Amino acid sequence: MYGLWEQINVTRDASDYLWYMTVSTLDPALLEAYSLNFADTDSFLYTCVCLYQSTSVTIDSNERFLKIGQDPILTIWSAGHALHVFINGQLSGTVYGGLEFPRLTFSENVKLSVGVNKISLLSIAVGLPNVGAHFEKWNAGVLGPVMLNGLNEGMRNISMQKWSYKIGLKGEALNLHLVCGSSSAKWVEGSLLAIKQPMTWYKTTFNAPEGNDPLGLDTSTMGKGMFWINGKSIGCHWPGYIAHGDCAACNYAGFYDETKCLTNCGEPSQRWYHVPRSWLDACENLMVVFEEWGGDPTGISIVRRTTASV
Repeated sequence: MYGLWEQINVTRDASDYLWYMTVSTLDPALLEAYSLNFADTDSFLYTCVCLYQSTSVTIDSNERFLKIGQDPILTIWSAGHALHVFINGQLSGTVYGGLEFPRLTFSENVKLSVGVNKISLLSIAVGLPNVGAHFEKWNAGVLGPVMLNGLNEGMRNISMQKWSYKIGLKGEALNLHLVCGSSSAKWVEGSLLAIKQPMTWYKTTFNAPEGNDPLGLDTSTMGKGMFWINGKSIGCHWPGYIAHGDCAACNYAGFYDETKCLTNCGEPSQRWYHVPRSWLDACENLMVVFEEWGGDPTGISIVRRTTASV
């Protein structure tokens, strides 16, 4: 398909993730790795890779930027909600919108070399709107334009190249969050464990904590992604999204709205995620994590909430 298509109409809610790609003459790039880890348990890193073909941009050897060392600027306009940009298989940058303004723009210098260069875009939708005027018409995904500036020709519009689309992640297609998919994959451990590496899958097993206290998953050492326990989704984690606002001394006098008397500015917008005890077995519970940004899975922990009697 030529041009850029709206994300929700393409994915049809099958996944939050959509790859924007075109056919390339080069070998596919490593974009998604699989790994596993959890504190105080055996941990493994799956070394399989996801191979994708990407948008191709051909750079001639007489380009001036190659001689002066001034990398061209890639600018991408998106309706939201988050975007990862890969150049020749390497993560070049990440950008995301906000609750009030989900639209975003990626505009950064990118490393291009002589010959065919691969550009892959992973667009992420963070929930669907269910309130507001004509919310059913709100868009998501890379709608463009996508521009490359700093070439001899000036600005190159790559929006109208032939694009293809891949819905979801390779790990989702392999059902890595289920016992059947996880057990069929090859995992490694120890020094090969990937820490702070984006686009990485982790897994582990753990025993259910004793007692009947409510349980939560502490994800403060992670960035953004998804959690599953025994095949059931805990939800999307995003502790890398830092709460902001005015956390000055609180005074309830006068007009009140949702921006008044804020707390925890500079902290993760959400750190703990509820884990229903009914989802757990006594032993060998499977936890699978997909991490987009790069986190430290050794810091993940199950915590109990206890209350004292009055």
